[in-house]
Amino acid sequence: MKDVFSSDTEYEIERSHTPVSEDGYKLGEPKFLQCAHCSAQVLLTETPSPGIDELPHDKDCPQRWARTPWWRDHFLATSD
Repeated sequence: MKDVFSSDTEYEIERSHTPVSEDGYKLGEPKFLQCAHCSAQVLLTETPSPGIDELPHDKDCPQRWARTPWWRDHFLATSD
């Protein structure tokens, strides 16, 4: 499983292209975190969101299974 922080994973910040009166974001303000390889994105808000671990990557995206160490530690089943 890939790590979202490794040097071979790529994400982009999409900035607002409209004035605050249209989408609530200032012109040029960060609006989305998105995958550089597919259509997966999450809106950047003040309230907590699913975040980078839960991006809905396309099925053929090379980053589909990229997760943070925290996510792996808390959500993968361990067999001791």
